[in-house]
Amino acid sequence: NEYKSYLSLIMEVVEDKEHEEFIVKAKGFPYDTTPVELAIFFAGCDIADGKHKGIHFIQTEGSKKGRTEAFLELMCEDDVERALQLNKKYIRDRYVEVSRSTKDEMEIALENSNDTGDVGVSCVIKVTGLPFTALPEEIATFFAGSDIKGGKKNGVDFIRNDDGSPSGICFVEFLTSEDVQLALAKDKKYLGNRFCHVLKSSVTERDAALEKQKEALSNITEPIVKLRGLPYKAMESEIREFFPDLEIISFEMVLNDLGNCAGEAFLEFASIHDAKEALKYFKIKYLHRCVDVMKSSKAEWLSEIPQSSKVTKTVDDIDEPIVKLDGLPANVSKNQIVDFFFGLDCKTVQIVRKPKGDCNGEAFIQFGDLETTVRALEKNGEPLEAGSRDASEVEVVASSLCEWRKEPKVKMEAPTSAPSKRKVIDHSSYSSSRHNDSYGSSRHNDSYGNSRNNDSYSHDRSYYDREFLVNMVGLPFTANEDDVRHFFSPIKITRVDLVRGNGGQLRGMAVVGFYSDFDRLEALKRDKCSMGSRYINLYIRDDPRQEPPLRLKRDRSRSPMGDRYRQRSTYRNVRR
Repeated sequence: NEYKSYLSLIMEVVEDKEHEEFIVKAKGFPYDTTPVELAIFFAGCDIADGKHKGIHFIQTEGSKKGRTEAFLELMCEDDVERALQLNKKYIRDRYVEVSRSTKDEMEIALENSNDTGDVGVSCVIKVTGLPFTALPEEIATFFAGSDIKGGKKNGVDFIRNDDGSPSGICFVEFLTSEDVQLALAKDKKYLGNRFCHVLKSSVTERDAALEKQKEALSNITEPIVKLRGLPYKAMESEIREFFPDLEIISFEMVLNDLGNCAGEAFLEFASIHDAKEALKYFKIKYLHRCVDVMKSSKAEWLSEIPQSSKVTKTVDDIDEPIVKLDGLPANVSKNQIVDFFFGLDCKTVQIVRKPKGDCNGEAFIQFGDLETTVRALEKNGEPLEAGSRDASEVEVVASSLCEWRKEPKVKMEAPTSAPSKRKVIDHSSYSSSRHNDSYGSSRHNDSYGNSRNNDSYSHDRSYYDREFLVNMVGLPFTANEDDVRHFFSPIKITRVDLVRGNGGQLRGMAVVGFYSDFDRLEALKRDKCSMGSRYINLYIRDDPRQEPPLRLKRDRSRSPMGDRYRQRSTYRNVRR
């Protein structure tokens, strides 16, 4: 009996020891501390079930960077005593507070913890500096060897700007801390043609960035979406297939000079909800390109395509009550334009005319108010005369007073009094001998028999007879019309014609017209002045058909083309 009582006493002691709680609480360590670092810190203490199951990290409500508290389940009282001796000892540059705790306190803290990780360390990293065209597949390839939690479709979260465009930032969540360490080794490695920064992060930082992105994308006032990065072979029918369950009421692509897609397109959906659903696609793989889906607006649509007829303009979209007509016939009159806008109050009508007096196809109209201007824009695409099948469609677009003042050219008339000192040549009165040179070829043909009217510097005779012309020689090959106008500023210029070769390349020469002989003489004072790194030679051009002088006369007598060059030079001297 005594033996049985002694055995039962031993069993009760063992059961009491089994129900004892050997739990300590540690706080104050660095937020990115790993279970391995804590296990090393508590070296000599046996952790129940190992470091991955016996260490429970807690993320408090006030901590935004990461975990700063942890509970450790130890094996015995000696381990607890040994752990308490480590109080105020340092992990890296921070000291750790170690205190005794209970299982109830640990369970309550775990329930209130904001952390959702399965292990005691955040397995989320942040990648910055990504190419804007990066895809989840490329991110998974970049971190080859590390297991992404949820795979590349669910474990990679791209961050976008407020307008929906890519920001070059993403968050990636891995399964274990070993995967994180392997991913961090990819810091400053190249993805495509850019090197990326790989940084430690947390679930809280990722969720906060995604929530901010969601709020920015949901703040949509117009159901318009912009696609960027389309190939030039893009087709409307194929683009509509990107959003099969969404209703698209209007679609328009930005076209280049050849009529192909310039890489952008605008879509208007039936509702703002459909536009928000379209923005969830973020990136779309189309042919060999990656297409970005961004939120847009009617104002941006009209700024990219000012002549768009698929966007209904309102009073808010128009700044001035002025419209511009394009596609008018040469003999159009003001009465025809007023009849075209029948029922609308046209205050001012100005037709842009050529030097001969014909319309160049454009006109400007000013209305009394913006509401009338909106109604006038509805006439876009209608023929000038109703019921006429042969009449071409007239383009009506919004304009401004600034454009009005810039576009129209003053109609130039031949002087009726005070004849100019410049001799006006009447080409129609030339005799046949005048038209033939010593070689017997026509004055209008060069030594190869090509018509002189096909040259790049040949233009309407009547136009040049009313202008005072100057030849510019020595222009930079990158010079354009604006550079020439700036060269002669503030002298007014009627027109600038850059001389081009047979292949269309610039020859470094130009023909410039002025309104009067006085302006031309003022312009000639700028002879030998510089444009960029080159100085310019200026010559008076009396004959409209006169060829600009050669910039450099080289002796090519030793070359195989020497005879041919001398023949052409002799011919040009005779012509002059």
